[in-house]
Amino acid sequence: MFHKFLSWIRSVVNRLIPQKTVESATGMQVAVSRQMADAIDLWCRVYQDKAPWVDGETVKSMGLLPAMSGEVARLVTLELVSEITGSGRADYLEKQYAPVKKKLRQYTEYAVGKGGLVFKPYISGSEILVDMVQAESFFPTEYSSNGKISGAVFLEQKTQGDAIFTRLETHSLQPDGVHIANRAYKSTSGMDLGREVPLSQVPEWESLVPDATLKGAKGPLFAYFKMPFGNITEPGSPLGVSIAARAMKLMEEADRQYSRLLWEFEGGELAIDADGTFVKVDPNRPARFTMPKTVRRLFRSMNTSDDFYQVFNPAFRDVSLLNGLNQLLRRIEFSCGLSYGILSDPSEKELTATEIASSKQRLYTTVSEIQGTLQDALDDLIGAMDYWANFIPGVPQGSYQVSYQWDDSIITDLNTEKQLFLQEIRDGIRQRWEYRTRFFGEDESTAKRLAGED
Repeated sequence: MFHKFLSWIRSVVNRLIPQKTVESATGMQVAVSRQMADAIDLWCRVYQDKAPWVDGETVKSMGLLPAMSGEVARLVTLELVSEITGSGRADYLEKQYAPVKKKLRQYTEYAVGKGGLVFKPYISGSEILVDMVQAESFFPTEYSSNGKISGAVFLEQKTQGDAIFTRLETHSLQPDGVHIANRAYKSTSGMDLGREVPLSQVPEWESLVPDATLKGAKGPLFAYFKMPFGNITEPGSPLGVSIAARAMKLMEEADRQYSRLLWEFEGGELAIDADGTFVKVDPNRPARFTMPKTVRRLFRSMNTSDDFYQVFNPAFRDVSLLNGLNQLLRRIEFSCGLSYGILSDPSEKELTATEIASSKQRLYTTVSEIQGTLQDALDDLIGAMDYWANFIPGVPQGSYQVSYQWDDSIITDLNTEKQLFLQEIRDGIRQRWEYRTRFFGEDESTAKRLAGED
């Protein structure tokens, strides 16, 4: 029965059920305030290009949040090398870890944009797979004094005809292990749990057990990847915040300014206003012009006196609008801990060497702090995977070590760094072998031998 329980630890979660309903059904208090829940909803909507201020007509979206999230995720995971080594158990874990590494950039982007992400491992046959649950798709219920989440509720829904079945999966850390419970509910609305029913009413859930305590687990069997930014929405919350949490109003203004720019080009499009004598009309279809499409776009028939002909060709105000937009983008970059040029036009304003260095340092700090929290989350994930491996026949025992190597070329351009090394070699500050170890990846003894500096 226990192995049947292990086989289902997987959730496809959507926050469809109200928080109060979840609390009533589970008897667990959700550690998310209404204000924080609204903020997460806003970040998710903006990330998915569905910001409440965008209507598709007067206000259009620049897609700023996914753009910055994607770029930061790229820098965070750029040339990341991480391995699990040390034993036969380590070799097994490394094989299960490999698919996580392949998806890491994509899911880091979701975490950066929405504030956090849960890595949730589960057993499938002889493998350990990992679900990556996005910020809007779980309810934290418990957390320690240092803010680490130790309990949560996950949701999964299935539709059968007119009926909607919802499964609540709760994780709770107990003195003797981790308690995991399943409850199923049936309703006709995705926003309502309805009445409780046996798990067997859904074929995919019929082998599940309602309750199980996993003995020996000293921590939660999921890992929360939290963004390291200060939570201005709810300072005491265990949840992370979007990289754009401090720039939501600025992003709204940027979208509005961008929309003004688009309207400037559309509204100022070259046209000729003329009376009907200048426009050839199809006699069989009076409402249709017979002239070529390009000419139809140019001419606008006016219901006025004969011989009226006026070219509409106003001067564009694009430079002023672009300057205003660029200044907004720079303010967004500063608020989000980015360097200038990630969103804004870097050629718009010539920066001093000090401004460039400060801008790059700001981005480096943002990226390195995210790398630190990601490494902590991956350590927790691998620890949970190691626990699950105890229940898979044939997996050897043994210890393991996890190594991480992060890219550090954000501040200093590689070619610039090489030139600096060469200059220091000429000045006698460095040795040639140091250049080889830094840029050729050679170990010290090999580099010294090849450089003739044994």
